[in-house]
Amino acid sequence: MFSESCPPLPWDKENYYSRDAIELYYEAGSGICLSKSKILRYLLEGTAAANVESIGEEEKDAADGSPYDSSAGSSKWVKVKEKRTLHDVLKEPNFIIPMIPVFYIVSKRSGFYKDFITGKWRPPA
Repeated sequence: MFSESCPPLPWDKENYYSRDAIELYYEAGSGICLSKSKILRYLLEGTAAANVESIGEEEKDAADGSPYDSSAGSSKWVKVKEKRTLHDVLKEPNFIIPMIPVFYIVSKRSGFYKDFITGKWRPPA
């Protein structure tokens, strides 16, 4: 997000969002697994390929046999290591993409950080 030589951000008067103070997280196990065909439909929406009648219809739903069950209340925050690529994170089996990947950038220097880490904050439903 920031290079090592990046000057302080003009809107960050308290210097909470410097390279050494931020952590990146995603929520694992918080959504419904979509089948590959549904994911492809969302990705192709608005393109010429969106009109294709069959996009892997014979494929079983990804939720069948998935070890991640959103109803079990098993969601958790997963910290993303700085050197990981977006591709590596998105292919994690516990990164469930209902439509748009969501990441949370949290400053270790903010008052919000403790609530976030201890699980006292949840995203709006």
